[in-house]
Amino acid sequence: MVYEHLWGESELKRPLRIGLIAEGKTELGFSVAPPIIAQDGGHPIPSEQEGALHTLIRRELVEAGFPNCQFVQRHPSTKEWKNREFRTGHTILDRKYVAQAVIAWKSHEIDMVVICADSDDQVDGRSASLQGAMMTARANHLDIHEKPIPDRSAGGLAIKNFETWLLADNQAVVALLAVSLPELPANLETLPGDRENEECARFVLDRAIEESAYRLEDTKREFRIRWELAGVVELAQIKAHCQQGYVVFADALQAAAGAVIASQQDS
Repeated sequence: MVYEHLWGESELKRPLRIGLIAEGKTELGFSVAPPIIAQDGGHPIPSEQEGALHTLIRRELVEAGFPNCQFVQRHPSTKEWKNREFRTGHTILDRKYVAQAVIAWKSHEIDMVVICADSDDQVDGRSASLQGAMMTARANHLDIHEKPIPDRSAGGLAIKNFETWLLADNQAVVALLAVSLPELPANLETLPGDRENEECARFVLDRAIEESAYRLEDTKREFRIRWELAGVVELAQIKAHCQQGYVVFADALQAAAGAVIASQQDS
């Protein structure tokens, strides 16, 4: 569905503001790299600090007809500020943490909340954790009257990990890295989630990056390459090969963005 009919020309001038909570540098690039600066909380993340997941979300929404988006930095918790880095890993789904992170964003800072995590080999358990995190996010995403906003949030579960989405377009990976890939199943979500397993999508992509001479001089090239891959992979290929995780995520993104636009029409 294309949503261009939902807003007028004036509303196209302001990007959607998204508060994104995800697992770490693989998805979020340098926006979560230490040391964090507390004053950045609530401000748009500079484009050069964005990661691969930012790019996929932006492309998914723009291709669906929504305006461009900005990603808004989290406000660090007291513990994160003390440790000088944001929480990473699947513990971002902890409901107490989600509540703290979401309620710290002021109503004028974000339009919608997005939470994305890897399932690893615990699809059912991680799915339940994501559902709980989303319930918490919706209860703590407040409008200017401090009332919960229940429909402007989206959750995503990468099955089994985020790299399955980037590997879905084999030709894009081969073209960018100039390497060969092992034969992969049509349903990438059947790959193992254990990152130590050579058939795991993360292992496959890490090995391809190691074998490639692309940007060899860049010590952080594993994050930069993922960011560039996210800009060239065909979204249709991700949807074809990652149907349980990515398709559901894309639909949730569009529904939440549609609710934001509809609210702007009503105001």
